[in-house]
Amino acid sequence: MLELPQDIAGLQALYRSGEVTVSEIVAAHLERIEALDPQLNSVVTLNRAAMDDAARLDAGTTPRGTLFGVPVVIKDNIDTAGIATASGSAALAAHVPAADAHLVVRLREAGAVILAKTALPDFAMSWHGHSSRSGVTRNPYDLSRDPGGSSSGTGAAVAAGLAMAGVGTDTGGSIRVPASFCGLVGIRPTVGLVSRHGVTALVREQDSPGPLARTVADAAILLEAMTGWDPDDPVTALANLPPHRRTAQDPLPPEALKGARIGVLRQLCATVPGDDPDVVRVVEEGLTAMREAGASLIDVGIPRLSDLLHQTFMYLRQSRRDINHSLTRSGAPFTDIADIVTGQLRPTDVLLRAVAKSHQDPHHDGAYGRGLELRAHLQHQIAGLFAQHKLSALCYPSVRIPAPSRTDIDDGAFDTNAPHSRPMPTNTLLAAQAAFPAVTIPTGSTSGGLPVGMELLGLPHRDRHLIALASDLERITPARTSPTLTAGLGSTA
Repeated sequence: MLELPQDIAGLQALYRSGEVTVSEIVAAHLERIEALDPQLNSVVTLNRAAMDDAARLDAGTTPRGTLFGVPVVIKDNIDTAGIATASGSAALAAHVPAADAHLVVRLREAGAVILAKTALPDFAMSWHGHSSRSGVTRNPYDLSRDPGGSSSGTGAAVAAGLAMAGVGTDTGGSIRVPASFCGLVGIRPTVGLVSRHGVTALVREQDSPGPLARTVADAAILLEAMTGWDPDDPVTALANLPPHRRTAQDPLPPEALKGARIGVLRQLCATVPGDDPDVVRVVEEGLTAMREAGASLIDVGIPRLSDLLHQTFMYLRQSRRDINHSLTRSGAPFTDIADIVTGQLRPTDVLLRAVAKSHQDPHHDGAYGRGLELRAHLQHQIAGLFAQHKLSALCYPSVRIPAPSRTDIDDGAFDTNAPHSRPMPTNTLLAAQAAFPAVTIPTGSTSGGLPVGMELLGLPHRDRHLIALASDLERITPARTSPTLTAGLGSTA
């Protein structure tokens, strides 16, 4: 099996020297999928045209973009022309979009090769890697454990080196939870930085497609390629106008943590029974490293944070409307999520069943307007911390446990309707429900070798600064370890 480069910069260097062709790199990744994915179940559909796309790049008929010859996987709730897009649902397995999502168009224009579509729970509505379409997806660090959801297939595939990078979507944490569990960098961009046209909606004001990669630099390059104004998603206008717009060619400032003021949101660091002490240890070590790198750490808090997160949880108020709008737009064979879920879900798919029974028009829910008001209040509370303490970012663990076992998930450990259960101990809802950008960075491992992710939350339209802080944090924390699954394969993972 061809020795694969560690990152996109290394791959581009090989292309420039003529040591490898795009066809050879793409073929090597397809071989890797064939060898490893039967154990992971991260890929749902291969792009049959991937080798043809590679050959066209080798022919040199188009200018070389920033992602020239980079093999990429795409979450299966993002439209790809000629490749099935099912949003994790068995009912939509035969649905083939006629056109690419805007972000996919941009990736192709940058020279990326789309290798495959990746698994996700039905309609991206679970923290865990299972779906009616493709079954259970596994974590390459420990096949008995979950990769996290909802970008479960993208997270597992990129971590195992089945692609150089991948695209997920984040509405409540669906990029950052898999990043934390799979030892990856995951970026939830400012809403509107990346177009959502051609992406199945969940909570429209929160939906944000973004990259998962093995390094901050790779994630930043992928994000830049996807970024751009799209008239089919008007929210992209503000995010892509000066002074917000930056490009991947603008170098990230070095030692960004030096002199930075980082607010440590202790409410999201505090442990409760069931949280993992190893995660606490890794996070505290990361905070110490930030302080040693010259950052000032300030303990901060948000009054009634738990109540605010509960009251601004909008899935049960508007997801049915938003999903139905996407189904109608895409020409899918169903136009109402309620007609799809019957008889196709696992017992643990509590949230999706509840959404299917919710109001089709959220304005018929008396709590909807209050939820919108409180969302604005949450945004102001977060922004107030930045103003009061002159912060560069907020910081906390992305999830307060490492990847859970499939046994715990199947036994209902995180199903709030099951006995002896508790909520999934994720902190990712804060950025999502406030519609703020956030980055998860692997900052160490548990004693059992499972990755732990730390999250940095920033102000809207300051994604580039947030990524610079993440890059410096990556520099000063332990190097990412390779997954157990890839040991001895000479992998990129």
